[in-house]
Amino acid sequence: MRRALPVFLVILACGRAPLDADAGVDSDAGLDAGFVADGGLDAGSQDAGLGDAGADAGLADDAGALDAGDEDAGLRDAGADAGSSVDAGARDAGPLLPPPLPTYPGSCPTLVSGATAATARNTGFPSHGDQRTFLLLVPSSYTPNKRYPVVFGYHWLNSSANSVVRDAELESAIAQFEFIAVVPENLEVSGRKAYQFDWPFVETMSAPKELGFFDDVLACVAQQFSVDASRVHVFGASAGGLWTSYLSTTPTVNRVASVLSISGGLGQESLTNLWRIDWAPQQNKFPALVVWGGSADFFILNFDLASRRYRDALRGDGHFVTQCVHSAGHGIPPFTAPADGGTRFPMFWEFFRDHPYGLAPGTSPYRTGLPGDFPSVCSVVP
Repeated sequence: MRRALPVFLVILACGRAPLDADAGVDSDAGLDAGFVADGGLDAGSQDAGLGDAGADAGLADDAGALDAGDEDAGLRDAGADAGSSVDAGARDAGPLLPPPLPTYPGSCPTLVSGATAATARNTGFPSHGDQRTFLLLVPSSYTPNKRYPVVFGYHWLNSSANSVVRDAELESAIAQFEFIAVVPENLEVSGRKAYQFDWPFVETMSAPKELGFFDDVLACVAQQFSVDASRVHVFGASAGGLWTSYLSTTPTVNRVASVLSISGGLGQESLTNLWRIDWAPQQNKFPALVVWGGSADFFILNFDLASRRYRDALRGDGHFVTQCVHSAGHGIPPFTAPADGGTRFPMFWEFFRDHPYGLAPGTSPYRTGLPGDFPSVCSVVP
């Protein structure tokens, strides 16, 4: 079994600006050498707290059967917070402002937060009838006198939030770039995965609950920490990338400033077409960075096709898109680390930092050229 694609919450080189352009603090170390050596898929075996079930085992999980009827397009609007809608005429009055942050139905539990994964685990968080688990990483330099970006990150198949923190060195990232990270665990019911692929982009009848969980966590984080509503970002890799792409087809994305899909996209299973994700036009023309491993990016489904479908749908809907098409297939992009010793992937954080909420449709500071940290395989999509 190949190893799972790590999610790339990555750390800019020491001295680069954090997400809100304030000075950075900490330097970083490289990604786990095991992923670099293998360059393939990780089934979550790196997590001591997880079983060693591989991707095939996840496919056989009977916790949720594939149902062609679940792909009802109308479900994309189900359960969406009414405050998340964007006024179609708002841009005529000036820069588009983000909608009000969501509210939690009831009293928010006191959240557990910390600068390390070991101190940041929240369990039993009530959301839409479920008890959810997530990591809430907050930089040790946190001060209520400053507003912080919030970055949601979704893990890959049969992996975990701990994998994101470990393999992306997220503890260093939040220190250097001074943002709050929310890293959800996939839902489990009676000790079993609730969804075939960890996130409900197939079992779309359950998608409103997962989208509601996003709002519930954001609401409670904003209640207990100083949050910049114009800098809420979402990313995911592999299965998490598919879920990120699905989320961006729903009204929930109206809260989101910019999106990063790593080997994700609009999935389309070629034999049965039971879990095709289709685009839905969005009023919030959020910028997107779409990264994938070219024609060899295949695991269970064709991520090359899925990523190209996502890229083209976004551009057709007036979104600004940057793409990075590397040569490593469904694995780590083979980008070279900066000469100053920083991360190999500074372009991901720079994209979030440089694309807050409210940019005019299809516009970006990158229109005149990508920053120097972007490798030659990256380009602005015409």
